[in-house]
Amino acid sequence: MTPDQISSKHKKNLFIATVICLIAILVTLAVLNFSFGFVVFYLDQEQSVWWNVHSPVFLLWVTGIMLSSVAYEIYIFREGGHSLAEQMNARRLILSECAPEELMALELTQKLADQFQVSTPAVYVLPNEIGVNVLTAGVNDYDTVIILTWGALQNLDKLELYGLLSYAFNQIITGETRQNIRLKILFSALITFNQLGSEIARRGFNTNKDSTQNKFETILVAVGGIIWLMGSLGLLVSRCIKYITLSGRTFKNDIQTKLLIGNDTSLQTLLRIYVHHAGSQIHSSHSEAIAHMCFANSLSPQSWLNTHPDIEQRIYKLDSQALKELKITPVSRLMRPTVLRFLKPHRHVNVKLSHRWQAPKPLPVIRFTQIRFVDEDHIRPLSAMARRVDQPKVIRRAMQTGTGTKEVLVAILTLRQHRALIPKSALVSHAIIDALMAIDHRLHIQIFFDACDLLPKMPKSMAYNFLTRLASVIQADGKVGLLDILLLEKVKFQLQILPKHMPTASEVIYNEKIQFIDALLHVQNLTRYIDMKKRSQLIQQLCPWVQHDQDQEISKTPVDLGEILHQLSGLLLRDRLKFLDIAEQCLWNDRVITQEELDVLELLYWRLGIENDMMKDQVLKRNSMLII
Repeated sequence: MTPDQISSKHKKNLFIATVICLIAILVTLAVLNFSFGFVVFYLDQEQSVWWNVHSPVFLLWVTGIMLSSVAYEIYIFREGGHSLAEQMNARRLILSECAPEELMALELTQKLADQFQVSTPAVYVLPNEIGVNVLTAGVNDYDTVIILTWGALQNLDKLELYGLLSYAFNQIITGETRQNIRLKILFSALITFNQLGSEIARRGFNTNKDSTQNKFETILVAVGGIIWLMGSLGLLVSRCIKYITLSGRTFKNDIQTKLLIGNDTSLQTLLRIYVHHAGSQIHSSHSEAIAHMCFANSLSPQSWLNTHPDIEQRIYKLDSQALKELKITPVSRLMRPTVLRFLKPHRHVNVKLSHRWQAPKPLPVIRFTQIRFVDEDHIRPLSAMARRVDQPKVIRRAMQTGTGTKEVLVAILTLRQHRALIPKSALVSHAIIDALMAIDHRLHIQIFFDACDLLPKMPKSMAYNFLTRLASVIQADGKVGLLDILLLEKVKFQLQILPKHMPTASEVIYNEKIQFIDALLHVQNLTRYIDMKKRSQLIQQLCPWVQHDQDQEISKTPVDLGEILHQLSGLLLRDRLKFLDIAEQCLWNDRVITQEELDVLELLYWRLGIENDMMKDQVLKRNSMLII
């Protein structure tokens, strides 16, 4: 479906919503007149409940208030989306005054605008909203704005923010942004009494105990409550109309956004909102009026007749297996009639199971013993330039073929497990082993990276078999080290079978974080006393609200470090940065870092989706100062 066809369909839906809204306004006027008739009948029994001598004045008064509300909304949008942003007290993002998170939002907005060849919209932020949401407003190209919540900037990484902004650009391209403004102006006539009643009642509450009591407080509260109650009818009608006419378009917009950008980053955004404690709720007084303009529900999840479907329903619509992999909510809970009304199994529901590679069983335990070298100089890290030396001829020849490249990877991992003796029966090239043992062991990981870059493309079944072979090598003795698992993750990435990015709530992986701290600590050559002391400090930093008495003993249970890394990579951006900060303190805060520790830190930054080039330079500089 072309953008013109989509825009035409939106105009048709707007016309239908307009007609229904006008009918609803007439019905609301009739009900209000009927309610007013009861009051008049109570005072004068000769008057009719349906129509009395005061009805024309009352209806003119009510209609005048509704028209005034519409006129005020038209005035508010005199400058398009900029006026709405000003009304909501949003702050415009200016390139020269941006924080890093805000700068990323501006860069992605510019990138999407160039990609879709549209005018770059202004970007605003709601500074006091911790929910993850975005709304788009504008009449023309020059007054279109994107308003992000502060929670979206703080909690979304670059990938998830890209998905959120892509949804906003889909609304701009299809013309839905202009239609949303017209709907907001139109529906303001229905909710004006509800807002007016709330304002009058609020003036009746005396929040300052020292001030003189207002004798009209009770009257203001009572009158405001009555007006609010009558206005609730219009609020209910407006929600009902939005639910009937607009709730279905959210699913369509999700699919259109996915087709527009050619990936499922909007799904990643929905998953992040699903695990985020604040969800997508906006606590502004305007949240009711802007609900249909947002990416997700801006009202409380317990509200009736929400314009947007539940987040879990939208996730299930895009990928029926996503929530199952998230391991939070059973998928069977989603199969409700409200979902099935919007689903078309023959077109959209993906019933295929997603097969992920699993580590061979039995799972290993964390390797506690470290391999020590007699020459202390052989543990200090090398610079990137020093590691790029000429490789032995045997290795160069092997890496000229796909099979030889795979054998190099196997040999390096085998050598890391058995430095003293390689069994003759081991399924590994002993010529490559001998060549590797003849050079500085600090060059092995760089050779591993070079071999990863040369890995040939292979079918998924072959890739899984090769990964199983590598995993069997690194856990041959029933133990596994963190660097070995990170190297395995690098191979997964090169073979394009790294698990899909799945957002994770920090509170539900407490035990996994403890196990990962144990793996991180045993990369170092520390005594057990220092090890346990530092472990307790790290746990206290990560989870200060939890009692740690039960975590005094290091766990010796089988562990899947690859799965733990996958869960850590799904944490909030600030949680990942905090975790990496703790890892840096653990590895090189008070002593010289070793080559293995630097490799772990570099790969850990990469696996958690953080740029690491600057970090490596800083670590090497600090290391040189400590040595001197």
